[in-house]
Amino acid sequence: MTATSFDSARAVRFDLPRGAVQAGSDDERVILIPSSALDDLALSVPPEAVDALGRSLGTSIGKRAVARVPDARSASVEEFVTQLAGEAAVAGIGVLTVERWGRALVVVIEASPLASAWLAPVIASALSVAFGRNVATVLLSRDTRDARVLVASQKGVDRVRDWIASGTPWGEALARLHTDGARE
Repeated sequence: MTATSFDSARAVRFDLPRGAVQAGSDDERVILIPSSALDDLALSVPPEAVDALGRSLGTSIGKRAVARVPDARSASVEEFVTQLAGEAAVAGIGVLTVERWGRALVVVIEASPLASAWLAPVIASALSVAFGRNVATVLLSRDTRDARVLVASQKGVDRVRDWIASGTPWGEALARLHTDGARE
């Protein structure tokens, strides 16, 4: 039976005598890091380093979400997103939901303490673990409350990235992606 809600019991365990924090059923060791430290890091290292750390964080979140779904490949999108959102919340990433824009999948992250540079790699890796293949992402927008990340094929992501860079609003870029016949 597939879980329909996120059970946070034992999602994170603190072992204070040993100075350890563990997450997930495999007792992965985690470290609590202030988001301001990650912001400082993002400003002081090459973009490739930010991408690598974001992908590592996303992989960890994705693995824990997949472990919560008995058969991830046959689970509904809603069932998997519930587990992924729970693990993202436990990691402190923010409140994760998905939106469908035609055939496009957009991941919305509310109230994330992470700088924009971290979000697309985190989402790409978390979903790559679930789907068992590389997933391309691009940050569509970020304001004081929400961030939106497009999940698509590399070709679709490249097109949307180029359109946004040339001044096209992200909603129009998504509509254009469909009308131009790009596959996700």
